[in-house]
Amino acid sequence: MGADRRWYELPEAKQAASTGDFGVLLRVARTAARLTLAEAGQRCGYSAATLSRIERGRQPLTDVTVLRRLAEIFDIPPELFGLAAGDGRTYNHLGGSLDRVHGEEPSREAGDGPVRRRDVLGGLAGIVGAAIPVTDDGPAVVPGRVVNSLEDALLGNVPPPAGLVGTAPLRAALGTAWSDFHACRYTRLSTRLAGLVSMATAAHATAGIDDRATTASALTETYHLATQVLIKLHEDGMAWSAMDRARQAAREADDPLLTAETARISAIVLRRSRHRVRAEQTVTSAAQALDAATGLTSMEQSRAYARLLATAAYTAALSDRRGTAWDLLAEADETSRRAGAGNCFAGVDVALYKISVARRLGDFGAAVQYARALRPERLGSVERRARYWEDVALALFGRGAHAEAYRALLAAEQTAPQEVRYRPWAQQLTGALLSADRRQTLPGLRSFAARTGVT
Repeated sequence: MGADRRWYELPEAKQAASTGDFGVLLRVARTAARLTLAEAGQRCGYSAATLSRIERGRQPLTDVTVLRRLAEIFDIPPELFGLAAGDGRTYNHLGGSLDRVHGEEPSREAGDGPVRRRDVLGGLAGIVGAAIPVTDDGPAVVPGRVVNSLEDALLGNVPPPAGLVGTAPLRAALGTAWSDFHACRYTRLSTRLAGLVSMATAAHATAGIDDRATTASALTETYHLATQVLIKLHEDGMAWSAMDRARQAAREADDPLLTAETARISAIVLRRSRHRVRAEQTVTSAAQALDAATGLTSMEQSRAYARLLATAAYTAALSDRRGTAWDLLAEADETSRRAGAGNCFAGVDVALYKISVARRLGDFGAAVQYARALRPERLGSVERRARYWEDVALALFGRGAHAEAYRALLAAEQTAPQEVRYRPWAQQLTGALLSADRRQTLPGLRSFAARTGVT
C-alpha cells in the first residue's frame, strides 16, 4: 500500500483496534502482508487452523506476551493491541493530562489494569527518572548507521538483491518500513532502509513496460521515506539528493497524489535550506495543480490538498508571516470539512499544525492552549504523537515553564523512546534544561540526560 493508505489506517483496522477485536486486526495485518494462513502460522508457530480461530474470535487474544510477539512478527503497531511501544504497559492520554490545568481530575481508562492518566502540567511524578527500555545502540549509533547506509544506497554502493524483485515483496517491505517510521522504531528502520532503496531501485530498473508506473510509485514512496528520515536527522544535503530521486520517479509514476506529496516534502527540504519563499511557492503551486487535476472529488484528494496548505502555513510561520499562516490553515480546515473529512484531517492534523504554527510564531501561550484542545491518542501514529509532545515541550520551555517542559519531554520519551533518544530537538532541549536548572530542582533530569546521551 502507499504511504497514505497503510493497512492500519483502513476503517476495518481502526474499528477493530477501537473495539479490542484483536483477531480481526491480526487478519487485516496478515492479508496486507499477502500471507496465507499457513504462511503466517509458520511465522508465529501456530497451525493454520489455530490462527483461523484467533482471527475469527474463537480463541481470544488476552496474553500481553503473546500480543507483543504477534505485533513484532506482523509489524502491528503495539498501541493497536493496547500496548505501549516501549514496555508492554498501556498508558492512555498522557497529553489529556493537560486537563488538570482546568482543575479537572484525571479519569481512569482500561488498559492492562486501571491506569490513572498522567498529567503533563501537574503530575508525571511516577515516570520522572523511570528507566525506559532501550537497545544497546548508543544515541549516536542509529543516526550514523542510517546516514552511512543511505549514502551508500544513493551512491549505488549497496549490492542489488539477487534475482528479480516482484511488486508484492517490494510493497510488503515498503509497508514494513513505513510502519517502523510511524512507530518511531528507528533502530529497526536503520537496518532496513538502505536495502529497501536498493530493492526499489532494482525493481524499477528491471520492470517491464506494463509495470513501470507501479514500480515508479513504489520507488517514489521509498525516497519519500528516506527523505523524511534524513530531515529528522538534520542531514539536509542528503535529503536534497533523496528528494531529487523522488521527483524523478514521481514524474514517471504520473499520479497526482504522489506528485502532491513529492512537492510537499520538497518544500520541507527547501525551507530547511533557508529557501522559504521557494518552499511556500512550491507547496501552494502543488495545491493549485492538485485541485485543477482532480477537482478534489475524493476525501483522499481533499486531505492531500489540506496537507499541502498546512505545510505552506508552517513555512509562512517560519518567516513570521502571521496572517498568511493562519489564512492557509483556515482554508485547510475548511477544505477538509467540506469533504466530510473533519474527523480525519481537519479535526486532528490541522489541530496539530496549529500548535506548531503558534509555537514557531512565538505565541507559546496560544500553542499550549491549542495543545489542551487536542488529545494525543486521536493522532494516528506514534510519530505524530511524538511531534505533539515536541511542540508542547518546546512551547512550555519558551514560556519559561521549565518543570512543565521537562514533564512533557518525559511524556515524549514514554510515548516514543527512540524519538527522544535519537532526534536533535530532544537532545537540544535536554541540554537547554540542564543549563537552566542550575539549582537542580528537576528530579531525575541528569539521569534522563545520561540515558539520552546528553552530557
